Amino acid sequence: MNLNTNFIAGASTHVVGGSLFGRSAEVRFTPHAYDWNYGDGGTQTTSVAGARWDALGLREFSPTSTSHVYGSEGSFSTSVTVRYGAEYRVGGGAWIPVSGEVSSAATSTVVIVQSADTVLAARDCTAGRTAPGC
Repeated sequence: MNLNTNFIAGASTHVVGGSLFGRSAEVRFTPHAYDWNYGDGGTQTTSVAGARWDALGLREFSPTSTSHVYGSEGSFSTSVTVRYGAEYRVGGGAWIPVSGEVSSAATSTVVIVQSADTVLAARDCTAGRTAPGC
């Protein structure tokens, strides 16, 4: 609670192939928007899928473009919908853009948010209760 929770979508560009009138045909789907629903009323749209903190060169709980801060404890059903742009080609020709977009919703995930209290003490509190803060 009250810390950045980092979210990552596993979407990537992919090609679906087949045949059309006896010629090879392909459709390429490229993610270009991510609609996040954090389950507590918070939503956000980003142009990136997100990444781990270490991959971004950040310390844990740092803000990221896909992170969210929960202000209360609870169980929250989170989800992301990925919006894809599409292109097609026939017979290995040039890619031709298709107007519009295709959306795909990921399976929702439950996030359990809890709080924790920390205390700074002069020494280990389990050995005795005489240290400040114990």
